[in-house]
Amino acid sequence: MKKAISIGFILLFSAGQSLRAQFDTQLSNYWAAPNYYNPGYAGQSGQLQLTGLYRMQWIGMEHAPKSGLILAEMPLPVMGREQGVGLSMYNDQIGLFKTSAISAQLALKFKLFRGIMGIGLQGGYITDSFDGTKIEIPDDEDHNPIDPAIPTTLVNGNSFDAAFGIYYTDSLKRWYAGLSVMHLLAPSLVLNETYVRDIPRSYYFTAGYNIRLNNPLLELRPSVLLKTTEMSYLYIDEDSLVVATKPNTLKGMLRQTQIDVSIRMVYNKMFWGGLSWRKGESMIIMLGGQFKMVEVGYAYDVPLFSSLIRTTSGSHELFIKYRIEMDLKKGSKGKHKSVRIL
Repeated sequence: MKKAISIGFILLFSAGQSLRAQFDTQLSNYWAAPNYYNPGYAGQSGQLQLTGLYRMQWIGMEHAPKSGLILAEMPLPVMGREQGVGLSMYNDQIGLFKTSAISAQLALKFKLFRGIMGIGLQGGYITDSFDGTKIEIPDDEDHNPIDPAIPTTLVNGNSFDAAFGIYYTDSLKRWYAGLSVMHLLAPSLVLNETYVRDIPRSYYFTAGYNIRLNNPLLELRPSVLLKTTEMSYLYIDEDSLVVATKPNTLKGMLRQTQIDVSIRMVYNKMFWGGLSWRKGESMIIMLGGQFKMVEVGYAYDVPLFSSLIRTTSGSHELFIKYRIEMDLKKGSKGKHKSVRIL
């Protein structure tokens, strides 16, 4: 049965900080998908890596976000030098909104100090749609059943999208750090003649370190993800704000920030478990393991620090990564070998 008010609009405009910048899928296993946030990572692993990830957010809440993600990256020799290429595809469904994107990545790699610097560009295509056929507005004194601001049909829009990032790894791969900006051109998706959905720029900082313990079988891997998203607004009066839909109406700029801090304990480079803290929102439990060429990981988000804990039992996220070692040395072009122990 159709809802009186679209749950899609409620989720998009009323859910608060958990949905800021939902154009970028929120990941608890962010460390396992570095080239999703930063095209500068492409080729840094020295392997062909294929990653699939699925996230079910806010279990128990009707029409809650669901996200699917596919990533690929590998080194590639170009004019005698090793560079990196990658691919990013994702699909989000939030209420009656569906967003999908596909992007290609190219990263230039060079030695810097005692490590490798990657400078990456990403270009692609992003599509957004809203299914207005699934909403129904009551015809009474409190509602207007013919609201021109709310589509009553399936509408969609698309645009070119771009990103830029730099990513540095030391030569021993003990630590890494990266900076990136996603949605570099801040594109607008025109769904119909009256509704435009703007995509804000998002800025990311990622870093991590591998700490070797006295026990050679154990290793600590702390990491952090910092995300800042732009939100444009205009003043209506001294007590209220309304999000602007056209650049020429902007009167100011807000920035919203999210931070994830994680730590994992790895045993024998095969099994791991850990915890993550998302400021103002969740504690996250992480488990996983590596089995020859395959790595599998799971995360469970508990919204301990959010009012959402009254309506949801949490969020589930699962990823699987497949690795193939690449041998790009002179005289072995096109050859590869399997990874026996990761």
